[in-house]
Amino acid sequence: MDTAVDGAMQIFWRLGYTATNLPELLHAMGVSRGSFYKAFGDKHSAYLAALDHYDRTCIGSAVALLSDRSIGDGTSRILRLFEQTGCGEGVAPRGCFVCNAMVELGPHDSAVAEKTAAMSNRLQSAIYNALGDVPGINPFDTESRDRKAAIITRLYLGAQAMSKTGDQNADWKNLLGELLNRRIL
Repeated sequence: MDTAVDGAMQIFWRLGYTATNLPELLHAMGVSRGSFYKAFGDKHSAYLAALDHYDRTCIGSAVALLSDRSIGDGTSRILRLFEQTGCGEGVAPRGCFVCNAMVELGPHDSAVAEKTAAMSNRLQSAIYNALGDVPGINPFDTESRDRKAAIITRLYLGAQAMSKTGDQNADWKNLLGELLNRRIL
């Protein structure tokens, strides 16, 4: 089941929900039409399962990275988040699955909007926690940390979305450094 859901995630991530037809989805998942309908019922349910899988794997990895003090202080962990190529290295630029889902289906699909908002909030919460370990940032100034976490989350999601066009967004280190009161380059 995990392999099938991962296949669904990969094809939806690459092509988007609307452009993915059932034969492509079945092929990517490695399942027959009958098995697909028995397990998921329809394409939308498979899409929601793919979003849940992305949350467990990719967002889960990002949250774990941001919590891993063995990497260094909060600045080091946040920088590492921006430096990694994302879930599924070595593939053509495809942006961020969360961003893609927010834009394509979020405006008119409440289930997708709810799932993507929860993932974004989970990432923002992990960034907020990492900011508590950033030298020069007062860990007790929760209002400032909350605002910086929101800005960094949006910078991260924006950089991921822009990567779909092949934009490497080379200035992200300077932007992030300015937020963290640290010269990065």
